[in-house]
Amino acid sequence: MTAAVGVALIGTGAWGRRLAAAVARTPTLHLVTCYSRNQKRREDFAAEVGCAAAPSFDAAIGRDDVEAVLLVTPNYVHAEQAVACAVRHRHIFVEKPIADSLKDGTTMAAAAQAADVVLMIGHGLRRLGAARRMKELLQEGALGTVVLAEAGFSLPATLTPDSWRYYRHSCPGGPLLQLGVHHADTLQYLLGPAVRVSGSFARLVTAAEIDDVAVAVVEFGSGARAVLTSSYVSPKTYFLRLYGTTGVLDYRTDMTVWPQTEYIDAATTLLLHTRAGTDAVAFTRVDPLVEELEEFARCVRGSARPETGAVEGLAALRVVLAAVESHTRGAPVSLDVR
Repeated sequence: MTAAVGVALIGTGAWGRRLAAAVARTPTLHLVTCYSRNQKRREDFAAEVGCAAAPSFDAAIGRDDVEAVLLVTPNYVHAEQAVACAVRHRHIFVEKPIADSLKDGTTMAAAAQAADVVLMIGHGLRRLGAARRMKELLQEGALGTVVLAEAGFSLPATLTPDSWRYYRHSCPGGPLLQLGVHHADTLQYLLGPAVRVSGSFARLVTAAEIDDVAVAVVEFGSGARAVLTSSYVSPKTYFLRLYGTTGVLDYRTDMTVWPQTEYIDAATTLLLHTRAGTDAVAFTRVDPLVEELEEFARCVRGSARPETGAVEGLAALRVVLAAVESHTRGAPVSLDVR
């Protein structure tokens, strides 16, 4: 029997807690230690999840029983931390987005490649059973030619000056970077590479420095268009709709289950509208965090490659950053999809 991969978790906030719980749901990973800058928080977290509390980042990733690191930290430190992990020959899982700049994301990819370690980006929502079924239906031709998509992801956020999400320099794109980036990944998984983006942002309600609403109009290589929306001040919302020449596929989730991602598929309906009528589409329910972490373990053991590696992480980030640039310039931005 293959031994579980020993991991260090860096970041003990709300999403770090979700990943720790997911690690506990899979036998392929073992949470060895955790670290965050606040001593009491990391010690309380360690006692809660049953791992050691490391006194420093270097101590956490330097342990002999740690093979891989889960980075659940602010976007602007991803590159520095990922490079440090690569230098230690530790495999790297980074919660989305890969970084907040293409330069940092590219640096991370180069460091991982040079050290021959895995770099995987946590775009877990494309792994949901409903998203997988959408992909199958597209491959089966159930929609004909897809011409249009609508996607939205909003969560109300408490933004205070002590939060890195409060500021434009540390959270460029606001909710589009933190939430909409999931759809930027899933839409390209479904429809292929984005080639051009127009963006519009506004600060309408929050006292934070960042914009609290965002819209991106995305053009794909096929010619299809998508409208991607995200808000930090609206109730929990997650939806995706694909319009084809012979059918429309409607994916909606009751987000009262959030952040318990293991229940999202159970709270999702998938409807196929055609000229003949509307049919509910069945799909296999999955636990997306367990799915991606088990894949990560297989990658560490050399039996798989990351579905969402640096290439996919950078592709999703490009859409967000292009939307920000477009808003600033007042003109669409073409993407380099080489």
